[in-house]
Amino acid sequence: MARPLMALATHASPSSPFYFGEDVQDELPAYLSREPFDRCFLITSEPLWRLFGEGLWRTLRGAGIAAEAVLIPEGEAQKSWGTLRDLCEEIVTRGASRDSLLLALGGGMIGNVVGLAAGLLYRGVRHVEIPTTVMAQTDGTLSNKQAINGARGKNQFGLYHAPLFVWVDCAYSRREPVWQIRAALAEGVKNALISGEWEVARCEQLLKRNAALPGDDFADLLLAVIESKLAILRQDPSEKGYCIVLEYGHTFGHALEWLSQGQLLHGEAVAIGMCLAAELSRELGLARRGLAEKHRYLLGELLGLRTEIPAGLTAEALYRTMLFDNKRTREGLRFLLLEDYGRFASCDGGYTLAADPDTVRRVLARSIATTG
Repeated sequence: MARPLMALATHASPSSPFYFGEDVQDELPAYLSREPFDRCFLITSEPLWRLFGEGLWRTLRGAGIAAEAVLIPEGEAQKSWGTLRDLCEEIVTRGASRDSLLLALGGGMIGNVVGLAAGLLYRGVRHVEIPTTVMAQTDGTLSNKQAINGARGKNQFGLYHAPLFVWVDCAYSRREPVWQIRAALAEGVKNALISGEWEVARCEQLLKRNAALPGDDFADLLLAVIESKLAILRQDPSEKGYCIVLEYGHTFGHALEWLSQGQLLHGEAVAIGMCLAAELSRELGLARRGLAEKHRYLLGELLGLRTEIPAGLTAEALYRTMLFDNKRTREGLRFLLLEDYGRFASCDGGYTLAADPDTVRRVLARSIATTG
């Protein structure tokens, strides 16, 4: 069912137009044509080319936009220096200039690699994000962050580079596997937990109403998740202060995702990470009563996601991987820990605090599943 195109603002700095709708692919050429460019490169993966890319390429060609298709490998392991280098060299070889335009068609991995390539090429060229997954549509493209992984952890090398605009067509993400959609919605639960009790109640009702995914209200659900993150970004457009709260659960989650070697999706890892953060907060005597249980209810019962560390991982390996977290500062490893919905514990007026390593290891060890 088509949903008319609507325009939002990302509230990042600089803020890019964020277009949202369903079955709106035919409208994209008109928006691309608003700014002149000499070459246009449609960058996606081979599976996505077959699924969406060729149809979009024909739409662009039919509207007089001579887009060139560039295929790159997909998967978290390809979010790397090698993929970035090969992409940059390929588009330069094809004649890209400072007036060229890159189109990123795909999920978070493709969006990040293309966005970083755009930021580096000739010290910055324009790019457009066309996310195809719920995670990218409701979370990743709402920020100007572009990054690749390093040898020891996620998103260790990157920069801020704003897209010309973001084009979200829910028709793409409707075709995602349901388990991937559920994993992506973990970030929506995160937005609720860090916003306040009223948002948690709203989130709970939305998840109950959308138990069957993707249903008739799919676009409305995605829009609600997007708006919940925009409300947070509005408070810190530079993403240098308050918006660190959007990393809730990610210190644990990134380590889990990294060590799982592709067995855990980002949202699955972050769901476990948020539960671990709630357990650590309870262990330190900070969390309100029932906070950890509410995490497991929203993420485990309503979304059907894991809330424990998969068997086979060790507390020590997780802790050592967390030491390479991209949010680590000269003060060392610090944690975002909720005391209550929308309120973070802190010892210095900020949003993070340090925790005794042995306490962290104890929480990790206690949270490892005994089977599976």
